[in-house]
Amino acid sequence: MSQASKHRKKRSRYEIVLEVLEVCQNGAKKTWVMYRANLSYDLTTNYLSVLMKEGLIENKDGLYYITDKGKELLELLKAWKQRKDEMSELTKKINEILPKDIEVDTKESEPQTTTETVPSPSS
Repeated sequence: MSQASKHRKKRSRYEIVLEVLEVCQNGAKKTWVMYRANLSYDLTTNYLSVLMKEGLIENKDGLYYITDKGKELLELLKAWKQRKDEMSELTKKINEILPKDIEVDTKESEPQTTTETVPSPSS
């Protein structure tokens, strides 16, 4: 396995929609969406279909364009991705400081319970 494939992370649904909407901002053919968003033909078809059904993109003369609703979602997804990236960076820094081999014994703080069999009421 190559180094690039070891570190490649699976994209979330949000990340894929973000990329598709970005590609469609100035109008895009299906093949352009497929290549620029790095999707298979089937996934491209599925995403375009769902986004059209939801009113986020529209097809005019063979090109896909983002709608006003799609622009609103695109801005939200950009903000989401920025925060996600910030959280990833914070997590990375925390893990550099906090040893990963710390084991916390939660049993000490839990109250002791006993299990008793309670007979069920008979009718």
